[in-house]
Amino acid sequence: MPRMKYSWFVDRPRNVPRQDYERYQLISFGAAGLGVLALGLLVGSISGLTLSTSRELAEIDGITVEEALAYAENPPDLVKIEGFLMAENPVTMPDDAQPVIRGQLQVTARQSGSSDDEADESNADNSAGNASTAETTDSAGQITLLDWEETTESVSLSDGDLQIPLAFDSTTLPLVEDLGDVEPEQIREGDSSRTSRTVAVQYGDELLPLPQAYVVQRKTVIVDVERSVLPQGASVVVVAGLEVTPEGNQLVDPLGDRLQVNLGTEAEIQEQGQQTRTLFFILGIPAAIASGLLARSALAMRRMFVRLSNE
Repeated sequence: MPRMKYSWFVDRPRNVPRQDYERYQLISFGAAGLGVLALGLLVGSISGLTLSTSRELAEIDGITVEEALAYAENPPDLVKIEGFLMAENPVTMPDDAQPVIRGQLQVTARQSGSSDDEADESNADNSAGNASTAETTDSAGQITLLDWEETTESVSLSDGDLQIPLAFDSTTLPLVEDLGDVEPEQIREGDSSRTSRTVAVQYGDELLPLPQAYVVQRKTVIVDVERSVLPQGASVVVVAGLEVTPEGNQLVDPLGDRLQVNLGTEAEIQEQGQQTRTLFFILGIPAAIASGLLARSALAMRRMFVRLSNE
């Protein structure tokens, strides 16, 4: 079988333009990447990888909150209970006062300036002196305007009527990303759009002033919000140990790192896993077809390069 002959000191076949050879390499990498992706998606779909959580839950005996509270001795080593997370005094989100079991909120600002803004920045720096210049340099990247995180200490699992306490660290409870309905609003000062500057960010009831360096630079300010919550009353499936105490039964962290808190009901978890499994299969087929087409194109180009390099 003829092989490609490479030129001395040139990392490509003889008589083959660099642009064509780079295109061949790109197509080859694309075919390989799509092939690996298609294989992973199809294997995950066929093996039921997305159903692993629901299968693990199905292997554990489930009991109700009422049954868990009724044990007087010899409780099961591991139990599965479905219910709602409740707290007597839930924390509230600082932006919209939403009651939550856990909450995280971070508001950050970053700059995006034009060449005109950079010229204005240079003039402002020269007039402000060396101290202002140092402050501007240190604040050139992203800054955090608000960093808030709180967790309710006393949490219980409820079936609507009865409650059983969760006697493990509440920070292990999962969070869900939720941007909410509050939008950050930039507070600007100035007589015109050319000279106005963003001096603060209004987020809900919070007024977050920007550092002086950001105001001096007069660049466009981009505000990013990262918000995650575990709402009061969220449906969960808890896999935990059951402890009997004189004060009442409670769910504890079992030995062997087996604690699980899964959001949603068991039926919803299984349905979501099945939907993801179907999605993997649907995406895997076109990825495999695209990989085959790219591989065929790369093979045709290789044959042409072999012929050109042997001329």
